Amino acid sequence: MKQEVSFTVPLVPPSVNHYVKHTRSGRHYVTKEAIAFKEAVHIFAAHLPEPAERYEVILHVYLGKGARGDADNFGKCALDALASAGVIHSDSAVDIFTVKKSRDRKRPRTEITVRTIQEV
Repeated sequence: MKQEVSFTVPLVPPSVNHYVKHTRSGRHYVTKEAIAFKEAVHIFAAHLPEPAERYEVILHVYLGKGARGDADNFGKCALDALASAGVIHSDSAVDIFTVKKSRDRKRPRTEITVRTIQEV
């Protein structure tokens, strides 16, 4: 049976360029923006009742006033957050991934839909 869950996170995922930073000494760290987004996904995500092997994920990012970002750069942090929250078991299990980008100057947010894909 195909299952679907949708929820809204009141934040925009950081782009790949603002997800992990590197220090001069060669150390890597996850940025505060990425940590906040991942924590928000944990709070707002509704878990799928049964884990699936494969998924379809639709990400609709609404940028706020003056915010910028390429649609293709929002996915990494969002998929990692879904896996960390237990909505999907791994970002490698996502077969279909759609990213939409719009603008809502007053209410930036990310709307996320996850559907299970039936194995044939």
